[in-house]
Amino acid sequence: MEGAQGLRLRLVGSWTRVVITAAVVLVLWLAFAWLAATGRLADFRYLNVPILHPYPPAGYAQNPFNPGDKGDLINVAQAAQVKADLLRDGQVEVAAAASGDPATLSSALTGRALDKFTVLIQQNNSQNVAERTVNHFDSVVTGHMADPNDPNILWAVKESGTAILTFTSKSDGAAVREERVRFSSTYWLVRVGDRYLIADSLIQTQPTP
Repeated sequence: MEGAQGLRLRLVGSWTRVVITAAVVLVLWLAFAWLAATGRLADFRYLNVPILHPYPPAGYAQNPFNPGDKGDLINVAQAAQVKADLLRDGQVEVAAAASGDPATLSSALTGRALDKFTVLIQQNNSQNVAERTVNHFDSVVTGHMADPNDPNILWAVKESGTAILTFTSKSDGAAVREERVRFSSTYWLVRVGDRYLIADSLIQTQPTP
């Protein structure tokens, strides 16, 4: 038969557990109410818990052009294709400028970008020069950033680095001049068929010694 002291200890222990449980529930409720009132409750959607709730989910990454919004994600596979296609498109541009023939540009450029680069080649041809470019990239960043000329175009690639531009005479190949620049360029791309083409660009350069 249980003694009075044992019964008292059991009752005290039970009440202690009840009080602790109630305190924990109260703290959790207050924390929930505070998060809801401050608008931070939504942040739990972006909580990265390996296995249970990985974030970003597999196959996606934070948009590098909008780091303040954890909900702004980009598809990693699509971003890789956009980057690869831009590099290929850039090679077409370089080859067309070197040859002075814009015929191949439509396989790499469209819209404003095609118009601007065609004009560039025409200007070089009118001066009887060919333009050869050697780029060195410091960084290439791919993500979503609306084209200021067409907000429906979202895929963008920002490149930074240095370039050497060599202008030669189309008549005899003699060097006319050489320019060394540091560039920061943003390209916007649209999907045409199974590839992404450059649709617009913003190119900023500074001369370097």
